[in-house]
Amino acid sequence: MKKLVLTGLLILQGCATSPPTQFYSLEAVVTPSISQSTDKKLLIGITQISLPSALERKQIVTRDTEGTLHFAEQHQWAALLKQNMTEVLAKNLTTQYPEFWFKAYPWSLLGMVDYRLVIDVTRLDIVLGKSISFSVDWTVLNEKTHAILQHNSTNLNQPLVDENYSTAVVGLNQLLANLSENILKKGMPLLGQ
Repeated sequence: MKKLVLTGLLILQGCATSPPTQFYSLEAVVTPSISQSTDKKLLIGITQISLPSALERKQIVTRDTEGTLHFAEQHQWAALLKQNMTEVLAKNLTTQYPEFWFKAYPWSLLGMVDYRLVIDVTRLDIVLGKSISFSVDWTVLNEKTHAILQHNSTNLNQPLVDENYSTAVVGLNQLLANLSENILKKGMPLLGQ
């Protein structure tokens, strides 16, 4: 009898299929400028963005309106989120401010950087169908003197019109573009001093 029940369960398990896993990647959303100078540019290294530990996973993490975390098994990041965010931010910054060359960590093949941009994401809450809340502490350092040129905190929000994960990814792309604008406005005028 046990064999019959076990065999029946195995057959049912084989018939039931879960939906395929979808993988997502962040992309730069800033329009590139037409021409960029080939003159020697200052190099700004962006350290790998740090994230809250709950987000250090392949599943997309969302919250419900009560604050409970949900880990989406069928909706996952195609690469490490912190590395993908760092690369996208570097592309956004380079496009928006072509006078400098922004390079995501690791930049060792390029030699020494002139400045270092350190970014610590203190909060990234995705509530599907509601909004994304994004809080970031960022610091610009002179690499040679280790002097802090600028330290700032940025809080950004992006409404989400539906409960699709792809909408949340597009919203996070926009928040990264907004973050790069904020960094450029407050941090870049200090460089070269």
